[in-house]
Amino acid sequence: MSEFSDSFRELIKEKDVNVYSMALYCNTDRSTMYKYISGKRKLKDMSLFKKISEFMRLSPKEYQDFLRTYHITNIGEYTYYCRQNVENFILNFPENLIPPKPPEDSYGDLPDYFRKSPCFVLHSRVEINNYLYWMIHQESSASEGHLALLLQPDYEFLFHLLASIKPSRTPVQIEHIFCLNTSEQMMESKKIRNLLYMKKIMPLFFAGLDYHPYYFYDDINAHFYNLNTLPCLLLTSSGALMCSSDFKQGILYYDAEILAFLRKMYDNIKKKTSPLFHIVNSVLDECHTLGGTGWNLSPSYGIQAEPCLAPYITPEILERVMYKSLPMRDALMANIREFLAAAKSRIPSSHMHAYHTRQGILHFLETGRLQEIPEEIYCPFNIQERFQMLENMLQYMSAGIYHMLKGPLENLPLNLHLSFTSYNGYILFRNHAGKNIYLIIEESSMLSAFMDYASNLDESYVCTPEETASFIREAMQKYKSGSTPHPNIRFYSSKPLQNP
Repeated sequence: MSEFSDSFRELIKEKDVNVYSMALYCNTDRSTMYKYISGKRKLKDMSLFKKISEFMRLSPKEYQDFLRTYHITNIGEYTYYCRQNVENFILNFPENLIPPKPPEDSYGDLPDYFRKSPCFVLHSRVEINNYLYWMIHQESSASEGHLALLLQPDYEFLFHLLASIKPSRTPVQIEHIFCLNTSEQMMESKKIRNLLYMKKIMPLFFAGLDYHPYYFYDDINAHFYNLNTLPCLLLTSSGALMCSSDFKQGILYYDAEILAFLRKMYDNIKKKTSPLFHIVNSVLDECHTLGGTGWNLSPSYGIQAEPCLAPYITPEILERVMYKSLPMRDALMANIREFLAAAKSRIPSSHMHAYHTRQGILHFLETGRLQEIPEEIYCPFNIQERFQMLENMLQYMSAGIYHMLKGPLENLPLNLHLSFTSYNGYILFRNHAGKNIYLIIEESSMLSAFMDYASNLDESYVCTPEETASFIREAMQKYKSGSTPHPNIRFYSSKPLQNP
């Protein structure tokens, strides 16, 4: 018995299907078909699944539901929904997230007796929101503001408020400790908490905040939601809020001795946690970090809209496009050349799989930009250089290294680069200010989820090497003739072009 066999039997009954006729249509014997129906044998042949679906004349919804049970039975429920969660994260990643406005609620001045009282009780979410607003507003205005959070990233008001903080010359430092599940658990909505939390904190990186997430493992429900009194803590330099996990009850402290005690307790807890990401903040850091991760030692997967063309930037092209006025240009050039040489050495390896989209190809031909290179350090590649880089990439098309995406992933956001091996990986995107943000993933369950998704892409999502090469050559030919391949293509650029 399985979810697939249950669904199969129900469809046969609803549609009054003749099993013998279906077996003949599918070119299989009746006894084998009955084993699929009873669940005594797993159906693993997708072509046979499609033949069965055709015979039963399923509606689009019936087919999708039947297909879901087919996948769940073959790969397991958790793995199926984990891949769905990863795909949802990818497809809903913003091109260039608009900075949120502060909450529109009207917040009056804090009553004087609250300012004078060292401790008082908050009885509702409205009260807690009010004091959250003032605590964060006050701390973000301080010259050396520091905000410490010990809570799950699932309270929308708080994280919307944090993402609306305007960056300053001395931005408030935000340290955030939260719990990740120790086991493969799903929410009732079939969402994976660990991946959901990753999605929830992304707006803080987009906002350009000095944000540092840390994690520890435990049973999330037991730690935060099952009859725990006040498990959440928000700590600033002048106040501390301890509250329930639903943010409906809390206690606010202003007493200096209590604040010092809570700060010491928080610091001790942080010592027992691990950073969720290693954040790369400069081009030199990027070269050192990504160049030394050993991508050629195991299968690697890159999923991004634009093609992986960095390995084909020759020293001559690099010399021309890099701005002459860059500070410490010689040292920077040496590091970039070393990084590009290492990237090129990985190309012949059959372990490398680089995915891109039609839109990414056209974007590169139109703009001469690669998003993984910060715009402020180079001018666009000229049209001859663009053609040269694409021609060099085409030489490896038949080797199974480069793949063009179709289906749902054809609309992959331009502002997202994913790259993974079994033991490391990163997410690259541009924040509101147009700065490249590299998040090197340190946590194993998130890394495993993305790696599993990338290494098991459905064949219906990928064009053949011949289709990919044909599209690229056709696009190049249209540019050579002076026509635009696609009039409705969306281009992403965070900054106007600079003069070299």
